[in-house]
Order: sequence, then structure tokens, then C-alpha cells
Amino acid sequence: MKYVLKLLVLGLLGNSAFAGLLNIFSASSDYNAAQLMDSLFGAIYNTTELIVNGGSSNPLSVDITFWCGNRNNPNLVQTMMNDSSLSSKISTSKPLVFIIHGWLDNRNRNWITKMTTDYLKYVDTNICVVDWGNLATYAYAIAANNTYTVGQYLAQFITFLTGNGFSLNDVTLVGHSMGAQIAGHTGYNLGGQISAIYGLDPASPLFKMPFDVGPTKRLDKSNAKYVQMIITSRCFWGVCVGDGHENFYPNGGAVPQPNCVLPLFSNAEAAAPIICSHAHATTLFREALNPSNVFKGKTCLTCIFGLFGKTSKMGIYSSRVGGDFYLLTSPFPPFTL
Repeated sequence: MKYVLKLLVLGLLGNSAFAGLLNIFSASSDYNAAQLMDSLFGAIYNTTELIVNGGSSNPLSVDITFWCGNRNNPNLVQTMMNDSSLSSKISTSKPLVFIIHGWLDNRNRNWITKMTTDYLKYVDTNICVVDWGNLATYAYAIAANNTYTVGQYLAQFITFLTGNGFSLNDVTLVGHSMGAQIAGHTGYNLGGQISAIYGLDPASPLFKMPFDVGPTKRLDKSNAKYVQMIITSRCFWGVCVGDGHENFYPNGGAVPQPNCVLPLFSNAEAAAPIICSHAHATTLFREALNPSNVFKGKTCLTCIFGLFGKTSKMGIYSSRVGGDFYLLTSPFPPFTL
């Protein structure tokens, strides 16, 4: 019976039947078979409930939660709007980073746990994970529409924090896929005054394709003082063209990324090449938090003609000179060349 189930899952996953067999049934993978099936049936169930009930009846404080901490409090704890114990959870003397997941995800994903750990290791900052999993586990179009609600609520939470000693100049948003678009909408609601947004392969369907919803509802360089995009599944799940001050295209942003070509023998985030490439942006950003891992991008002019041009580092140590940057990565951690 177990063998039959595995074959069924392989059929459902298409290309993954030929690659990444270890990841499909690995408990350590964010996108293994069990989680994909749970997400699939969860999305079907919740979509049915939405149609029947007209949407979630939960208050936003239930469907959108914030889990915060820092080096002194590395175990993230839930932090509420108007939280009376705010000072024991985050410190106004440190900057503040929000990590925002995408469709079908939640705060318990391995990539979020690893990114939180590495952020606190290399940067002395507060971290808040935005968990909108209750609104993300719907059919894609419904979840995409929910991103606007999440962006507005996150902006309200940040406004609460600015009333308690934080400055928008100290706020950074890091979002993957739909989470990147949430970051953009949040930044718009805060007048584009937050310090920085890092969009990790921002979701394209229903944000840029088949039509552009505009910079008020998706990530754009007007949403923060500095916006960086890392594009790894270009014109598939990710956008075709970056809209940030700096846009990085590892391996041209193309699918599959090098570690996703033969996932069985590499450190792939998922078995299916498109999903793997889409998720790889989170891994590259996380690896770049280590100052020893330098991902240096060059402008297109340099790439095509071999002439001298601008360079910039992908990730938080960017020189912020502006432009589109291209770089090659390795199939193996830490993925630098």
C-alpha cells in the first residue's frame, strides 16, 4: 500500500517522478510529499469553506500572527497588537526585520527557521515572522487576494511599533513569493518610508501576469527607500522583470537553478525543478547573510560584452548602486563560485 501511495504522489508531482526522490519523502524538506498532500487537501477544504461561509470568520489577530525575538530571546514568541509585554520580546535599541512567507506556507517551514537562526547569528537585530498561514492555505487566486489584507494588517502592526520607540528607518521586510508582494503592499501603506524590502522571487501570477495590479498592490521600488529583488524562477512563479532599485538574476533567473537540475544528488529545496528554483531564492538570501559568502553580481553590459561595469553584492551587504545584476552560482552549498 505504501508503495502504491508513493507512485500516486509521483504521478501528481509530474517532473518530480524523475528527480529528487530523496526530497519527496524526506521529513527535513519543506516541500516533501506529505506536506504537499496536506497543503493540497487543505487548500481544497478551505476553498470550499470560503465559498460556503463567505470567508474566514476569524478576527485578523487569529489569521495573521507575529512571532518575535532577538539574540537575547531567540525562541520567537507571539507578539500582539498593543502588546503590554512588548519590551520583553523585542528591543527598541536594535533594528527590526520581518520575514513573510508565501502561498501554502506558514511560520514552521524549515527555510524560515533556518533564516531566523542565521539572521540572529550574523546580524544583531530583532526578528518577527509574519504567519498568515490561515489565509495562505486557499486556492491561489483567493490567497493572492488575501495578501492585501495581510499587507494592511502588517502596516498597522508596524505603526503600533513606531508608537513604541521604533523608527521606520530601522524596519526591513523580507518576503518570499506572495510574501514579497505582501511586503510591497505593506510598504505602500507606510508611504514608502521603511528602510528596505528584499523580495525573494516575488510571485508573478495575478500580480504581474496576465495583468499588472500596479505598485500599490505588489512590490515596487516606490514601496521602500531600498528594494532588492532576487529572481530565480523568471517568468514561471517569479516575475519576468524586477521592479526594485537592484534586481539580481542568479543564473539569469532561469529555471532550473543549478542545484535543481539533478535534485537527487544536490541540496535541492524541492523535487520539481520549478518549485525548487522558486524556493532557491530563500536559500541564496540566507547564505548571503554570512559575510564570508559573497554573491557578486555584474551589470548586463559586463555580462554580454565583457566590459567594465557596476558590481554589487546580492543580499543585505549590497553596495546599493542600483541596476540589474547577473551572477552564476554553484549547485552545492554555500552556492558561491
